[in-house]
Amino acid sequence: MSHIVLAIGTAAVTASGCVWYLPAIADLQAGEDRPRSARTAAAACVTWWACLALAGGLLLAVPAWQPAVQVALAGLVAGVLLRIRAQLQSRLEQREEAVRWALLEPLPVPRPPRPAARALLGWLLVGLATASLGAASILLAGGGPLAPRLAAAAGSAVAVSTAFLLLGLRNTHRQRP
Repeated sequence: MSHIVLAIGTAAVTASGCVWYLPAIADLQAGEDRPRSARTAAAACVTWWACLALAGGLLLAVPAWQPAVQVALAGLVAGVLLRIRAQLQSRLEQREEAVRWALLEPLPVPRPPRPAARALLGWLLVGLATASLGAASILLAGGGPLAPRLAAAAGSAVAVSTAFLLLGLRNTHRQRP
């Protein structure tokens, strides 16, 4: 195959690669507006494509193909090394950003421990309200004589109140140091 055909193929590939190297050039021109890792990755992209374009020019100018291949391989190696460096920089930037965001998160506000008597009173009030509503629903349900309904209402009220009393005592016992 003639060097001219290889040079034209290389020029065509390089021209079609503009979808990669033109945005990379824009990233490089943006300077400090882009993260360091993005600029390093852009430098890797531009290096590889520039060396490929230079290899195409060498295929036209030099009769031997070895210099063109050496330039293309040097560009490939330089691009890969720059890309690895960009990846390492990106990881470092992500860690730094995570630390910055962690500093912005509010710390939990420590709550003072509730006094045990107050917590027990809360459990007892909730238990009394629940027992009263249960007893009232049994009494108002109707159906049958009044005496068994009174006994069922009183028994359920005592059971529910006792259950809430035991829960409250258990909760206050756990709160003590």
